[in-house]
Amino acid sequence: MAASSLLIVVWATGCAVAPPVPPDPELRRVATMYVERALRYPENPAVRAQAMEAAANVLGPEARLRIREGLKDEHPGVRFAACLALGKIRDASSMAAVRALVTSPDPNVRVGAYFALERMGDFSCRELWRDALRRHEDPGVRRNAALALGCLENKDAMPVLRAVASSDGDEGVRIQALEALALLGDQDAISRFIYDAYGSVGYKQPFALLTLGRVADPRAVGALRSRFDSSSYPTTRLVAARGLAMHGYDEGYQFALGSLSWNQPDEGLPDDPPGNQIMRVRSLAALTLGEIGDRRALGWLKLRMEEPDDPRVQLAAATAILMILNATPIEESAQR
Repeated sequence: MAASSLLIVVWATGCAVAPPVPPDPELRRVATMYVERALRYPENPAVRAQAMEAAANVLGPEARLRIREGLKDEHPGVRFAACLALGKIRDASSMAAVRALVTSPDPNVRVGAYFALERMGDFSCRELWRDALRRHEDPGVRRNAALALGCLENKDAMPVLRAVASSDGDEGVRIQALEALALLGDQDAISRFIYDAYGSVGYKQPFALLTLGRVADPRAVGALRSRFDSSSYPTTRLVAARGLAMHGYDEGYQFALGSLSWNQPDEGLPDDPPGNQIMRVRSLAALTLGEIGDRRALGWLKLRMEEPDDPRVQLAAATAILMILNATPIEESAQR
C-alpha cells in the first residue's frame, strides 16, 4: 500500500497500529537528508530559511558548512536566517564569511551578521545593532533586530529592549521586543503574554502561547493548559500543546498525532488559502510531537516526511524525527 493511502486508511479508521520504523541510524540518515535537501530547496526561499533554523537546532555544528552556504543565497531572508543559525551554534570558523555581510546592502542581513558576530565573540558591531533597533526607518528591520537581541541571551540588552517595547510606533516591533524581554526573564513581559494568551485575537494569541512555552515561569503552564483544553482552533491547541511540551508535559500527544493528517481548512479566508492552513496545522503537529519526544510518533512522522505534499511539512516532520532521536538516551537507542 502506498504511503499516502496508508495515511488515509489508518487515520480515517482510528487504527492504533503504528507504521514500522527503521533502525535509528537509518532513520537519522533519511531525516538528515530531508533537512539538507530543504537547505537547498530552489522553488521557495521560505523553505530554505526555515531549514537554516532547523539545521542549527537538530544538526548543530556538524551542519555549519551547509548552513554557511546560505550566506551567499540570492534571497536576503535566507542570508539573515543563515547568520542567525551560525550565531546560534557559535561557529567561529564562519566569522570571516559573516563579517563580510556587515556591509551588505540589505539592512536585515546586516542585523543578522551583527548577531552572529556577537555570539562568536566579536562585539565590534554592538552599537550598530542597537542603533538599527532604535532608529531604522523600516519597522521590519527593527523587528528583526529585536528578535535577534532576544536570541542573544544577554541581559545587558534589557534596557534598550524596554525602551523599544514601550515607545516604538510599530506594534510588531513592540511585541517582538516584549518577547525578547520575556525570554530574558522580565516578569512584566511574561505577564503581558499570559494576558494575551487568554484574551487576544489574531496572531497575538499563538505568538503569546509559543513565547510562554519558552519562558521559565510556572505561571505559563496554567495559561497553556487552559488554551489547549478550551480552544476550538487547531492552531491554537497545537501551539499550546507545543508550549506544554517545552515545559515537560505530554498531554497534547494524541491531538498532535491526529493533526498530522488534518484536512479541514476554512475555504472562506481569502488571505489564508486552504493549502497554507493545512501546511501550518500539519507542521505544528509535527513539531509538537518533536517537542514531546515520544518515540511512538516516529513511524507516523516518517510517513508524513515522505509525503511530497508540501516541503515545509516534510521539513517539519524531519526536524521532529531528529528532535526525538537526539533526545533518546544512548542506551535506549543501542537496544533498537
